Amino acid sequence: MADGALRDMVVLELATGVAGPYCGRLLADLGAQVVKVEPPGGDPLRTAHPLVDGESAFFNWLNAGKAGVSFESGDPRIAGLAAHADIVLHAERGAAADDLDAALRAANPAAVVLSLSPYGRSGPRAGWEATELTEYATGGFHYFGGDPAREPISLPGFQAEFHAGMQAAIAALAGAWHARETGEGQCVEVSHQEAILGAHAWLTTMWTHQGKVMQRAGSLYAKCADGFVFLFNLAPYPNLFVLMERYDLLEDESLLAPLVWMTRFPEVLAAFSEWAATRTKAEIYHAGQELRIAISPVNTMADVAASPQLAAREWFGQVEVGGRTLTAPGFPYKLSETPCAAPGPAPKLGEHTAAVLSPGFAWANAGRAPATTGTRRSLPLEGLRVVEMTANWAGPIAGRHLADLGAEVVKVELATKPATRALIAIADDMWPEHYNRSAYFNKLNRNKRDVSLDLSKPAGRDVFLKLVAGADVLVENNAARVMTQLGVGYETLREVNPRLVMCSMSGYGSTGPERNYSAYGSNIETSSGLASVLGYGPGEYFGTGSYYADPVTGGHGAVAVLAALHARRTSGRGQWIDAALLEAVLPFFAQPFLGYSATGVVPEPLGNASPLYAPQGVYPTAGRDCWLALTVRDGRDFAALCGVIGREELARDPALATVEGRRARPDEIDAAIRGWAAARDHIAAAEALQAQGVPAAPVMPNWEIVTDNHLNDRGFFVNVRGETVGTFPFPGFAYRFEKTPGAVRLAAPRFAEHNHEVFSGLLGLSEAEIGALYAGGVTSDAPIYATGPGL
Repeated sequence: MADGALRDMVVLELATGVAGPYCGRLLADLGAQVVKVEPPGGDPLRTAHPLVDGESAFFNWLNAGKAGVSFESGDPRIAGLAAHADIVLHAERGAAADDLDAALRAANPAAVVLSLSPYGRSGPRAGWEATELTEYATGGFHYFGGDPAREPISLPGFQAEFHAGMQAAIAALAGAWHARETGEGQCVEVSHQEAILGAHAWLTTMWTHQGKVMQRAGSLYAKCADGFVFLFNLAPYPNLFVLMERYDLLEDESLLAPLVWMTRFPEVLAAFSEWAATRTKAEIYHAGQELRIAISPVNTMADVAASPQLAAREWFGQVEVGGRTLTAPGFPYKLSETPCAAPGPAPKLGEHTAAVLSPGFAWANAGRAPATTGTRRSLPLEGLRVVEMTANWAGPIAGRHLADLGAEVVKVELATKPATRALIAIADDMWPEHYNRSAYFNKLNRNKRDVSLDLSKPAGRDVFLKLVAGADVLVENNAARVMTQLGVGYETLREVNPRLVMCSMSGYGSTGPERNYSAYGSNIETSSGLASVLGYGPGEYFGTGSYYADPVTGGHGAVAVLAALHARRTSGRGQWIDAALLEAVLPFFAQPFLGYSATGVVPEPLGNASPLYAPQGVYPTAGRDCWLALTVRDGRDFAALCGVIGREELARDPALATVEGRRARPDEIDAAIRGWAAARDHIAAAEALQAQGVPAAPVMPNWEIVTDNHLNDRGFFVNVRGETVGTFPFPGFAYRFEKTPGAVRLAAPRFAEHNHEVFSGLLGLSEAEIGALYAGGVTSDAPIYATGPGL
């Protein structure tokens, strides 16, 4: 794309599968020139469903807009292509990865070389076989998804790989920024497991801070006349009782306290379910949202495809496949100055080999000004300043990605509505200054400074504008109307600082008929169709047990910010990024969405089963609520499985030699696996199967993740010392930079901890001016909770 944010950047994609190609797709959409190198047999994903006349719609969507080259692995011409690249993506493992890294660095010392693998390049599981099910099993979400009386259930669609691809895009752009600033390239490693583990806010902290195992909670969806609806459960809504004409509940003032509301939510849900039973999901959705109640429909992929909101925002894309043009997921963000543009078709195998190898091939970075050299920086984004006005999850994690990579981040909070400081209290006990003891806040806000400002007061707005005037980036995730109402919308801020990159994140985006609707990440799980593909079977819909759209939106937001900063190098201008949680999470479900688009058949949950492989599932093992996940990909895997479980006669049965034959006799095969697994712990069982090349993994609860030898051997967890809370282990970084490794420089800030440091040291306010801010209620050293701690 000639005018994209990354129009002068070249990416060499040597990876197959989903993680590397999704990273490449994100960069291509933002304008980078991406050259995809495939082996002569092609990327295995070329056979992924859905197929249209023998072509994979999923492959074509992931690889749209790329140039296609085909070489044997190890072909010396790869080094020649790498010499032109700013970023190289690969998925080699073991010694082959080491050799490739060395060759790529020799060919181009200024390139960022990204290595993606299921469990990383070191540690006991570095060589493990992996499938989308077994990767999800070790990613934290699997264990707490589903009904507590049944087995845990898995989200379909290569979720761990999508997370890894998104995190790789952040790392690639941060590494490229560093290379342009210093002339120094480096290798970066991304583990799929560590990437998806980074998409949790309270998984590990529930164990490390409260000693609780995060359990399956069941479905919170209420049946209505034509499906299901969801009522957000962590914030009190007195208007709900007006909507339902339940004035008896409205008169119970204790329900307005957030902690009481959460405790008594089963009572509220029962009343809501009774009221919803005779009404349609559209009727309930719109009536509730008119009263600013976070209600959302459990949409199917057909509902998503018919969404008036997505249509009004012109979000849908297209993919060419098998002679047809299908509706496809669009982009996860909208950039005002360098918008993503519809990509070209995916390449045929080797389609552009001759052109790319020709001496006259037009490399996008040819003629670009050379990088600065000689500057030393310890972190890739050192020297950038970010102002963050966020709460909950999507905004804070976007800011933390930038902070972890070296940016200076100043967080702005409002005393009467502090930034989600009441979740996961240490020991589940509300001490004085409990707002500084929230594991949720402390996980999402490390490496930041914190001030308190009331922007509704003129003096608070003036101080905020001073902050913005010296910033490179502003990140905010307020409701779409809030910033403009406060007089600090983008049009105002760009007058103060034309170089500002502003990223706004809201549930449904800044435009469209539903722009003012309320939504948390769990609402978006339902409106995006996620819930309609997570369950035990048709009509049995579940949420993840988390707020899946939040970390996905925050990660995509960080990608967009870094791309906009790259664009600013040449334009000198900042821009506005409009990111909707609904639009940002939908690309992670491209495969089921494209399945509907290609066939017209609405996808339903499959539990842990696979449309391609059999057997695949989770099996109970020794211990309380312990499970083993495994996938048999082919006859070799099945023979190896039968050998491990001592049922060689099944492998000798010719009727079970094919996937169709095995799928016809699931009860017999599952009983054999269960009989073997029941007496073994799931780690030992997975290791026994992996030793014979069978993809298997424990379905890991939070306590097992925190104590896991593989993760700890790799240094994934980092101890963070808080001044008033003590020292706790937290998940570290999804990316490992060879020369500029991530570091926790600052523990999460106490409320308004840096008021004086920022107001005086950064903005130059006098003591009298700072005193006036306190006297006028513009700033404060402590939050004010009118009805008790809450969101």
